[in-house]
Amino acid sequence: MTESKATPPSKTENNADVLVWSLYQLGATDKWFDVEDLYLKMFELAPARLSWRKHTQYPDYKKCAKALQEVEDVKRSDHLGLVTKRGPYERRLTLEGLQWCEEHREQLAALYSSTVVPSAAPQHDARLIRNTTRSDAYTMWQETGALPDALGELAEAFMCGPKSPVETWEMRFDERILAARRNGHTELLEFLNAARHRYHQETDTQ
Repeated sequence: MTESKATPPSKTENNADVLVWSLYQLGATDKWFDVEDLYLKMFELAPARLSWRKHTQYPDYKKCAKALQEVEDVKRSDHLGLVTKRGPYERRLTLEGLQWCEEHREQLAALYSSTVVPSAAPQHDARLIRNTTRSDAYTMWQETGALPDALGELAEAFMCGPKSPVETWEMRFDERILAARRNGHTELLEFLNAARHRYHQETDTQ
């Protein structure tokens, strides 16, 4: 997981800020969006900056793609850690990205005004919370304050396997942490943070 090196947003319009804010507007906190959908949202929020020179009714793909490269440049980006990817075409916000947008929401909304897309449906949150809290790993955590020794037993709580790709584990952690935060489920949040820490302890030594 990439360490966040993000700075506060610019006080004036900035394409990298637009990109991160556009993901937030799309609701890309617990689902993936194609970069073309992202670029259209960027154009909607900042058409004067991201249009063709002559035909201003069209988004300039190159300008949007350049903003994405800027955000993801591991050596030079000051937005590093806010956005994650799945393959070449799908992007979503990390938890750090969500927190960055929420922390600077007033400033970003003033520069790139648009109605915030609602959070995930309550039914979706309820399903994630229910499935996790009914797991043997969570029951053990409640009763003993400890996690299972075997990664496979922990994986059951996240509906994946011990050898599932890192991206799958991270997505399962993120979506459940978001659901717990949205619903004020502090005990579940503690479990999820401990489970993520255990997972990284196990995999970082392999």
